[in-house]
Amino acid sequence: MTVRFFPGKKQQKTSLIAGFLSEHHVSHILASGDELTGTTFHLGEDPALEVNGRLFVDPNVDALKKIFHIH
Repeated sequence: MTVRFFPGKKQQKTSLIAGFLSEHHVSHILASGDELTGTTFHLGEDPALEVNGRLFVDPNVDALKKIFHIH
């Protein structure tokens, strides 16, 4: 599984996602906005995760649990 984390300007949401990844030992790459092209949103404003090529913008804890199949 390839996971890239794009931190955003929203510090609280960025911290929540980073904490989730750390707590559940999800191996990920910290990426910058320059590495993602062809997006229809303003990358850098909202944090985002790319998991196996699928982009998730500003996911909450429930969404993260579903993405990583954690019950």
